[in-house]
Amino acid sequence: MAPNEDDDGGDDAEFSDKIFTRNRLSPPESEVYSFITIPREQVAMLPCAVVLIVHFVINSVQASCLAQYDQSATGTGVLKATFNSTPYCAYYGVRYAEPPIGNLRFRHSILHQPSGHSNYSSPGSQCAQYNNPFFQDYVIGDEDCLFANIYTPDVNGSTEEAAHPVLVFVHGGSYAIGHGEKDINGVDLLIDSGIVVVTFNYRLNVFGFLKSNRFNISGNFGLKDQTTLLRWVKHFIAIFGGDPTRVTLLGQSAGAGSVTHHLYIPQSKDLFQRMIVLSGSLLAPWSFLYETQRCTESYLNDLQPNTAEEFRTRAVGEFFIPNGTSGFAFPFASMDTPCFIPVQEQEDLQQDNFTVNAPHQSVLNPPVTKVPILLSETAREFDNQRKHIDKFRFYPNIPQNWTQLEVDEFISSVHNFTANLVAEGYANSSEYVLQQLAGFANMRYPMRRLAQHLAQTTPTYYLRFEFDGKFGKAKHRYYPTYLSESEYGATHGDDLGYIFSPYILEQALTDVDQYREEWRVHRWTVELIANFIKHGNPTPTPSKLSNITWPPLNGNVSANTYLNIDKTFEIREFQDDRVLQYWVKVYNCLYYKVCKYVCSTQVVFGKRPCLFDQPPDYGYGGSDEIMK
Repeated sequence: MAPNEDDDGGDDAEFSDKIFTRNRLSPPESEVYSFITIPREQVAMLPCAVVLIVHFVINSVQASCLAQYDQSATGTGVLKATFNSTPYCAYYGVRYAEPPIGNLRFRHSILHQPSGHSNYSSPGSQCAQYNNPFFQDYVIGDEDCLFANIYTPDVNGSTEEAAHPVLVFVHGGSYAIGHGEKDINGVDLLIDSGIVVVTFNYRLNVFGFLKSNRFNISGNFGLKDQTTLLRWVKHFIAIFGGDPTRVTLLGQSAGAGSVTHHLYIPQSKDLFQRMIVLSGSLLAPWSFLYETQRCTESYLNDLQPNTAEEFRTRAVGEFFIPNGTSGFAFPFASMDTPCFIPVQEQEDLQQDNFTVNAPHQSVLNPPVTKVPILLSETAREFDNQRKHIDKFRFYPNIPQNWTQLEVDEFISSVHNFTANLVAEGYANSSEYVLQQLAGFANMRYPMRRLAQHLAQTTPTYYLRFEFDGKFGKAKHRYYPTYLSESEYGATHGDDLGYIFSPYILEQALTDVDQYREEWRVHRWTVELIANFIKHGNPTPTPSKLSNITWPPLNGNVSANTYLNIDKTFEIREFQDDRVLQYWVKVYNCLYYKVCKYVCSTQVVFGKRPCLFDQPPDYGYGGSDEIMK
């Protein structure tokens, strides 16, 4: 029986009396969890009870995990169960596009039409990339990599149950690394909520984002793969029990930059009905390259191709040049960005029939696809990188051309601004101000500006994830030596452990008491996310778990409220901040040439006595506010 989509799962009290248990099935990848009520004095009897319960759960489900495309095309997946004993089918390595090899290398991906019988029991290859983006020791993955994984609570065939809403996850990784399962470790509570989950690979780095007019390479192939995946979902997800008219696109980091690009791409119109954006925006300087010549020409000088045909025939590994341009990163507000990212493309100028416009121009108009949207940032975004910032580094990845003299003057003005704040007692050091500035410039302001722009035409919800629990993989596994435990707050990527299953799932199931707070926040967060996926509203009715009603940015309650997730869930209001006020003015000068000068900031720039006057509003009403 499929889970009830509207079941809230009961109140939090059930965690005090329940014990998570686990049993292995065949094949090895299959895992079954049962979530049972048992008196503590009977725990000694648990092993026998678990075997019987798990055996009953699995054998009571008559399912073959068979995907029937038509009479001649089928695929079989793997029967699994969540730790709450909800059965589901997992289909791994589902090809959604033709292999982008040979003549299809550096071309728009082509939708795959299933044929024959496919065994969906193991994931497909991840896309070609360095094993490590920093050390670049060797290349892993394959060029033939356009595969998806599908998890569905529909175990009895799509004709027997109502279609489920669909969540499509777009992974992050700076457009250079990653794969569909990156940083997610299961879909248990999403399956329990009656949601079909789709993860997938898309082309990365040079294969995904190289642009060359000389060799007729249009770029944006990673974005094109994402559109092809969405087209595949529209055509085939009903076979897996999903509803193609209720698709939510969720992206994290570079995945968030990607999905927000799709709001303005005509070829992606009407392929999704909701959007969730975690820590990213198309307006971020790391999500769009304005001037491609430097990257392209430097890379071609390293690669030294003579003809366009060479691009079709060279071995995959030859395109990755250790310590060369494929690892090149340019600094923007002190943070480095890889060279191969989305670029401008017009469908009438390129054979791929795809349109990507400059983001700062796109957001002056309503999005092509208007859908409810939920944006979320973590409390300590990029803290692992900000710790090393002691000066302002800047490469002008902006619409207008700047001379080196202008760049030098701008950098000098920033250092003067930071020195003034220290002199006024606003901060203890210039390094602290520069670190805050890097966070606003590269993450928070691009997200806030986009949110206020979208709120003019569609319900837009804003979230700050602060909870610093053990399910946060980035802070507690990736960067434990960079981030102090004494500095409270979730960092970039930690929120994924509270939407998908946590990376320490087995440990957390074994010792529930040790992770009681994490489980509670996990359940509450998934409730909000599941509601948004189903209804386009995270609290269509007051939450039974967290006792909140979350208003959108354009709601009647307040235009400046957001939800803060910590040990308690609270609706808060934005507060003023000097550094953000400053960057709003800088942003409008950099991107819109609105550079008025006044004498209130005591900063010299462009041989004028002072920095910028307050610019006109370009879609960001809350320009001088910060979350606290």
